Amino acid sequence: MSRSQQSIDTVLERQNMGAYRWGLYVACGVLMALEGYDAYVVANLAAVIARGLNIPIPSMGFVFTAQAAGMALGYYTIPMLADRIGRRNIIIVGSAMFGLLTLGSTLATTLETFMVVRFLAFMSLGGTLPNIVSLVAEFMPTARRGRLLTWLFIAHGLGASIAGLFGPTIVALHSWQAAFWAGGGLLLLFVPFLYLHLPESCRFLIVRDPTDARIGRTLSRVDPTFRFEPDTLFTTTEASPSGIPLIGLFRDGRAPMTLLLWLAMGSALCVTATLSAWLPSYLHVLGGLDTSTATHMSAVSAFGAIAGPVLLTWMMKRLGMPISLMLALVSGFFAMSLLALVGGMPWLGWILGLCFGLLVIGAQAGLNSLVASSYPSAIRSTGIGWAGGIGRVTSMVGPGLGGAMLAAGWGPWEIYPAIASPLLLAAVAMLILHRTPVAKEPAVEATPASAS
Repeated sequence: MSRSQQSIDTVLERQNMGAYRWGLYVACGVLMALEGYDAYVVANLAAVIARGLNIPIPSMGFVFTAQAAGMALGYYTIPMLADRIGRRNIIIVGSAMFGLLTLGSTLATTLETFMVVRFLAFMSLGGTLPNIVSLVAEFMPTARRGRLLTWLFIAHGLGASIAGLFGPTIVALHSWQAAFWAGGGLLLLFVPFLYLHLPESCRFLIVRDPTDARIGRTLSRVDPTFRFEPDTLFTTTEASPSGIPLIGLFRDGRAPMTLLLWLAMGSALCVTATLSAWLPSYLHVLGGLDTSTATHMSAVSAFGAIAGPVLLTWMMKRLGMPISLMLALVSGFFAMSLLALVGGMPWLGWILGLCFGLLVIGAQAGLNSLVASSYPSAIRSTGIGWAGGIGRVTSMVGPGLGGAMLAAGWGPWEIYPAIASPLLLAAVAMLILHRTPVAKEPAVEATPASAS
């Protein structure tokens, strides 16, 4: 008797998302927000933490570099493991570790100890984020994937900005440690929910074992009318590269695309990380603003981070993703350079803080979405991880140089344009990507392939 076959594409490519997929999308958005808060709480409270540890504010640059190094190591190693063993368990374990290490940050009493704990915390985060994005991407219909992934990063930016909006209040009521207790505690409380409800990716499972019964059970949740036999062989038309996932990033004509994505991610993440780490301190030191005002001014980037992906989505429908990103990146460079005027026009800080979220963080969300949409499931986590890893390497350089510039007494017209300049390099990469043939159809899922 021949084994029955069913395609998972008929369910996962349905434009109607349904309650189950929207629920998964929202849950991953909440997780992104919680991790965004914990990731950026140090940047938003850098001056306060420095006083608590009895160190100069520029010394926090070592902490930012340690965080970037940990995240780079996590991006480079753990996603490749996830492409072999799955997304679900990596997300759960990584989230639990990140929450515990966020709480552990409050026990540090020296700069060195704080650096080590934050390095380990960000290594956990670096392994978790690419897999959250991969899991969401693999449940979304191809036609809506780019837009939904771009919007997903609204949650991460919102969580980061909440740390800036409420962090100073928490500090005023108790201490800087309390801000960490809130973020780490909420993340740990969310982990049991993930354990009970987070599914494994059907597109990952079909690459590992096309007869895995978990595929059918999950598809039945996505579409309650879906029926399958116990021994069903599930199939897909998505391409399934074989061999080492990292090598797959350069096969089948993907090499130019991969290198351009790495260049863009490395350049843009350098700026995003540096400004996220130093903007409140720069506004305080270079602009002469008090710490609370500087922190809140930086935190209004939350509203820009919400509007940025929406603006990009509107632009992408008309211009395509690479050109839309190029325009956002160029505009971001000029806006961030104008931060040098805040000392004489403090009100301008609120507008440019909003532009930081709208143009820089928004473009970063778009780049993350572009990377996730550019690779098939078999190598998606690796693709996201290595593109992000390149960015985290440059992120180690950026915040360190940012602290060195401040310590050397550079002025605002020297610091801000220097920090923002890599955005222009990322814009050039997007222009070339637009003209590169493989960039025209980045979603290789369209290539017929069997999962047998």
